[in-house]
Amino acid sequence: MGKLPINEYLIEAFKRNKCKQVHQNVYKLAEELIRRCWKEDVFIVFTDGLRTFEDQATIYGKGRSSYVYKGKEYGNPKVKKVSNAKPGTSFHNYGLALDFVTCDGYGKNIDWNVGPRWRRAAAIAKELGFTWGGDWTTFKDYPHIQYDGGLTISQIQAGKMPTFKRVSSINIYNGELSVSQYNELKKLIEEQQKEINKLKAEKADVKGENVATAHKEAWDWAKEQGLFDGSNPAGAFTRQQAATVFQRFYHLK
Repeated sequence: MGKLPINEYLIEAFKRNKCKQVHQNVYKLAEELIRRCWKEDVFIVFTDGLRTFEDQATIYGKGRSSYVYKGKEYGNPKVKKVSNAKPGTSFHNYGLALDFVTCDGYGKNIDWNVGPRWRRAAAIAKELGFTWGGDWTTFKDYPHIQYDGGLTISQIQAGKMPTFKRVSSINIYNGELSVSQYNELKKLIEEQQKEINKLKAEKADVKGENVATAHKEAWDWAKEQGLFDGSNPAGAFTRQQAATVFQRFYHLK
Protein backbone atom coordinates (compact mmCIF):
# COMPACT_ATOMS: atom_id res chain seq x y z
CA MET A 1 0.00 0.00 0.00
CA GLY A 2 1.52 3.30 -1.08
CA LYS A 3 1.47 6.43 1.00
CA LEU A 4 2.91 9.90 1.19
CA PRO A 5 5.86 10.59 3.52
CA ILE A 6 4.48 11.66 6.88
CA ASN A 7 5.50 15.32 6.51
CA GLU A 8 3.64 15.58 3.20
CA TYR A 9 0.69 13.62 4.53
CA LEU A 10 0.29 16.01 7.47
CA ILE A 11 -0.09 18.90 5.02
CA GLU A 12 -2.76 16.99 3.13
CA ALA A 13 -4.60 16.08 6.33
CA PHE A 14 -5.09 19.66 7.54
CA LYS A 15 -5.65 21.64 4.34
CA ARG A 16 -9.47 21.75 4.49
CA ASN A 17 -11.99 24.10 6.14
CA LYS A 18 -9.97 25.87 8.84
CA CYS A 19 -8.60 22.62 10.26
CA LYS A 20 -5.31 24.33 11.08
CA GLN A 21 -7.11 27.10 12.95
CA VAL A 22 -8.28 24.97 15.87
CA HIS A 23 -6.84 25.51 19.37
CA GLN A 24 -3.06 25.03 19.27
CA ASN A 25 -3.16 22.11 21.71
CA VAL A 26 -5.95 20.45 19.76
CA TYR A 27 -3.86 20.90 16.63
CA LYS A 28 -0.83 19.24 18.25
CA LEU A 29 -2.91 16.29 19.41
CA ALA A 30 -4.55 16.00 16.00
CA GLU A 31 -1.08 15.92 14.40
CA GLU A 32 -0.19 13.07 16.72
CA LEU A 33 -3.41 11.30 15.74
CA ILE A 34 -2.40 11.54 12.09
CA ARG A 35 1.10 10.21 12.84
CA ARG A 36 -0.17 7.23 14.81
CA CYS A 37 -2.78 6.38 12.21
CA TRP A 38 -0.25 6.78 9.38
CA LYS A 39 2.16 4.40 11.08
CA GLU A 40 -0.58 1.74 11.19
CA ASP A 41 -1.59 2.41 7.57
CA VAL A 42 -4.87 3.87 8.77
CA PHE A 43 -5.34 7.02 6.72
CA ILE A 44 -7.63 9.90 7.62
CA VAL A 45 -7.94 13.55 6.68
CA PHE A 46 -9.81 16.27 8.52
CA THR A 47 -12.79 17.78 6.73
CA ASP A 48 -13.82 20.48 9.20
CA GLY A 49 -12.12 22.39 12.00
CA LEU A 50 -12.83 25.80 13.46
CA ARG A 51 -16.31 27.12 12.66
CA THR A 52 -17.66 30.63 13.04
CA PHE A 53 -21.19 30.98 14.38
CA GLU A 54 -22.31 31.64 10.79
CA ASP A 55 -20.56 28.45 9.65
CA GLN A 56 -22.43 26.61 12.39
CA ALA A 57 -25.74 28.12 11.25
CA THR A 58 -25.11 26.67 7.79
CA ILE A 59 -24.38 23.24 9.30
CA TYR A 60 -27.42 23.38 11.57
CA GLY A 61 -29.68 24.47 8.72
CA LYS A 62 -28.96 21.33 6.70
CA GLY A 63 -31.98 19.03 6.65
CA ARG A 64 -34.28 21.71 8.08
CA SER A 65 -37.01 23.43 6.12
CA SER A 66 -36.27 26.76 7.80
CA TYR A 67 -33.69 28.15 10.18
CA VAL A 68 -33.08 31.85 10.59
CA TYR A 69 -29.95 33.17 12.32
CA LYS A 70 -29.33 36.89 12.69
CA GLY A 71 -31.99 37.66 10.11
CA LYS A 72 -30.62 35.27 7.48
CA GLU A 73 -32.27 32.07 6.30
CA TYR A 74 -30.01 29.02 6.61
CA GLY A 75 -32.60 26.27 6.16
CA ASN A 76 -31.67 23.64 3.55
CA PRO A 77 -34.29 20.86 3.37
CA LYS A 78 -32.75 19.32 0.23
CA VAL A 79 -29.89 17.70 2.13
CA LYS A 80 -29.58 15.33 5.09
CA LYS A 81 -29.56 16.64 8.65
CA VAL A 82 -26.02 16.55 10.03
CA SER A 83 -26.09 18.42 13.36
CA ASN A 84 -28.27 19.38 16.30
CA ALA A 85 -25.84 22.07 17.46
CA LYS A 86 -26.94 25.68 16.98
CA PRO A 87 -24.38 28.48 16.66
CA GLY A 88 -22.36 28.77 19.86
CA THR A 89 -23.29 25.29 21.08
CA SER A 90 -20.70 23.27 19.14
CA PHE A 91 -17.15 22.57 20.28
CA HIS A 92 -16.16 23.47 16.70
CA ASN A 93 -17.07 27.09 17.48
CA TYR A 94 -14.31 27.22 20.11
CA GLY A 95 -11.58 25.42 18.14
CA LEU A 96 -11.94 22.25 20.20
CA ALA A 97 -13.31 19.88 17.57
CA LEU A 98 -12.45 18.35 14.20
CA ASP A 99 -14.28 16.11 11.74
CA PHE A 100 -12.39 13.35 9.93
CA VAL A 101 -12.93 10.78 7.22
CA THR A 102 -10.93 7.79 5.97
CA CYS A 103 -9.05 7.85 2.67
CA ASP A 104 -6.05 6.31 0.89
CA GLY A 105 -2.38 6.85 1.73
CA TYR A 106 -2.25 9.98 -0.41
CA GLY A 107 -5.18 11.72 1.25
CA LYS A 108 -7.42 10.97 -1.74
CA ASN A 109 -10.32 8.61 -2.50
CA ILE A 110 -12.44 9.62 0.48
CA ASP A 111 -14.36 6.72 2.01
CA TRP A 112 -17.39 7.54 4.18
CA ASN A 113 -17.91 3.93 5.19
CA VAL A 114 -17.56 3.63 8.98
CA GLY A 115 -15.52 0.44 8.87
CA PRO A 116 -12.59 -1.05 10.84
CA ARG A 117 -10.09 1.65 9.78
CA TRP A 118 -12.49 4.41 10.75
CA ARG A 119 -13.11 2.84 14.15
CA ARG A 120 -9.37 2.30 14.67
CA ALA A 121 -8.75 6.00 14.02
CA ALA A 122 -11.48 6.84 16.54
CA ALA A 123 -9.88 4.51 19.09
CA ILE A 124 -6.49 6.20 18.68
CA ALA A 125 -8.16 9.60 19.02
CA LYS A 126 -9.72 8.51 22.31
CA GLU A 127 -6.31 7.30 23.53
CA LEU A 128 -5.10 10.87 22.97
CA GLY A 129 -7.96 12.29 25.04
CA PHE A 130 -10.56 13.08 22.38
CA THR A 131 -14.26 12.29 22.70
CA TRP A 132 -15.70 10.53 19.64
CA GLY A 133 -19.13 11.40 18.34
CA GLY A 134 -19.64 7.78 17.31
CA ASP A 135 -20.02 6.90 20.99
CA TRP A 136 -22.97 9.23 21.48
CA THR A 137 -26.34 7.56 21.98
CA THR A 138 -28.85 10.24 20.95
CA PHE A 139 -27.20 11.52 17.77
CA LYS A 140 -24.20 9.57 16.52
CA ASP A 141 -21.70 11.80 14.72
CA TYR A 142 -19.08 9.39 13.36
CA PRO A 143 -16.74 11.97 11.76
CA HIS A 144 -16.64 14.12 14.90
CA ILE A 145 -13.93 14.25 17.58
CA GLN A 146 -13.73 16.93 20.25
CA TYR A 147 -11.40 17.72 23.11
CA ASP A 148 -13.70 18.62 25.99
CA GLY A 149 -11.70 17.37 28.99
CA GLY A 150 -14.97 16.42 30.65
CA LEU A 151 -16.38 19.94 30.38
CA THR A 152 -19.86 20.67 29.08
CA ILE A 153 -20.58 23.14 26.31
CA SER A 154 -22.10 25.46 28.94
CA GLN A 155 -18.79 25.53 30.80
CA ILE A 156 -16.94 26.25 27.55
CA GLN A 157 -19.39 29.07 26.79
CA ALA A 158 -18.66 30.47 30.27
CA GLY A 159 -14.95 30.70 29.41
CA LYS A 160 -13.52 27.50 30.87
CA MET A 161 -11.03 25.46 28.85
CA PRO A 162 -10.11 21.79 29.19
CA THR A 163 -6.84 20.61 30.66
CA PHE A 164 -4.94 19.08 27.77
CA LYS A 165 -3.36 15.68 28.10
CA ARG A 166 0.39 15.49 27.59
CA VAL A 167 1.38 12.69 25.25
CA SER A 168 4.69 11.52 23.86
CA SER A 169 5.04 11.70 20.12
CA ILE A 170 5.86 8.45 18.37
CA ASN A 171 9.07 8.20 16.37
CA ILE A 172 8.65 8.06 12.61
CA TYR A 173 11.62 7.85 10.26
CA ASN A 174 10.96 8.07 6.53
CA GLY A 175 14.46 8.79 5.26
CA GLU A 176 14.61 12.46 6.23
CA LEU A 177 15.67 14.10 9.49
CA SER A 178 14.44 17.36 10.90
CA VAL A 179 17.00 19.91 12.16
CA SER A 180 16.30 18.95 15.79
CA GLN A 181 16.60 15.23 14.96
CA TYR A 182 19.88 15.88 13.12
CA ASN A 183 21.34 17.86 16.04
CA GLU A 184 20.27 15.20 18.51
CA LEU A 185 21.82 12.45 16.39
CA LYS A 186 25.02 14.46 15.94
CA LYS A 187 25.31 14.98 19.69
CA LEU A 188 24.80 11.27 20.31
CA ILE A 189 27.50 10.35 17.76
CA GLU A 190 29.95 12.82 19.33
CA GLU A 191 29.32 11.37 22.81
CA GLN A 192 29.79 7.84 21.51
CA GLN A 193 33.05 8.86 19.79
CA LYS A 194 34.36 10.26 23.08
CA GLU A 195 33.61 6.95 24.76
CA ILE A 196 35.35 5.08 21.94
CA ASN A 197 38.44 7.28 22.24
CA LYS A 198 38.47 6.78 25.98
CA LEU A 199 38.31 3.00 25.58
CA LYS A 200 41.09 3.11 23.00
CA ALA A 201 43.28 5.09 25.40
CA GLU A 202 42.58 2.65 28.23
CA LYS A 203 43.37 -0.27 25.93
CA ALA A 204 46.61 1.39 24.85
CA ASP A 205 47.67 1.86 28.46
CA VAL A 206 47.05 -1.79 29.20
CA LYS A 207 49.16 -2.82 26.23
CA GLY A 208 51.88 -0.34 27.20
CA GLU A 209 51.64 1.62 23.97
CA ASN A 210 51.81 5.11 25.48
CA VAL A 211 55.00 6.93 26.44
CA ALA A 212 54.79 9.36 29.35
CA THR A 213 55.87 12.90 28.50
CA ALA A 214 58.61 12.88 31.16
CA HIS A 215 60.26 9.84 29.53
CA LYS A 216 59.69 10.52 25.83
CA GLU A 217 63.09 12.10 25.12
CA ALA A 218 64.98 9.27 26.80
CA TRP A 219 62.77 6.67 25.14
CA ASP A 220 63.36 8.12 21.69
CA TRP A 221 67.12 8.14 22.34
CA ALA A 222 67.06 4.53 23.50
CA LYS A 223 65.22 3.49 20.35
CA GLU A 224 67.71 5.34 18.15
CA GLN A 225 70.60 3.60 19.91
CA GLY A 226 69.01 0.19 19.44
CA LEU A 227 68.58 -0.49 23.14
CA PHE A 228 64.85 -1.07 22.62
CA ASP A 229 62.81 -1.95 19.54
CA GLY A 230 60.19 0.70 20.39
CA SER A 231 57.39 -1.63 21.45
CA ASN A 232 55.60 -1.84 24.80
CA PRO A 233 57.07 1.35 26.35
CA ALA A 234 54.91 1.17 29.48
CA GLY A 235 55.17 -2.58 29.95
CA ALA A 236 56.82 -4.46 32.79
CA PHE A 237 60.67 -4.75 32.72
CA THR A 238 62.02 -8.20 33.60
CA ARG A 239 65.57 -9.03 34.72
CA GLN A 240 66.28 -10.95 31.50
CA GLN A 241 65.20 -7.90 29.49
CA ALA A 242 67.45 -5.77 31.69
CA ALA A 243 70.38 -8.09 30.93
CA THR A 244 69.79 -7.66 27.20
CA VAL A 245 69.66 -3.87 27.51
CA PHE A 246 72.87 -3.82 29.57
CA GLN A 247 74.59 -5.97 26.95
CA ARG A 248 73.45 -3.70 24.15
CA PHE A 249 74.61 -0.65 26.07
CA TYR A 250 78.00 -2.29 26.68
CA HIS A 251 78.54 -2.93 22.97
CA LEU A 252 77.24 0.55 22.20
CA LYS A 253 80.04 2.04 24.32
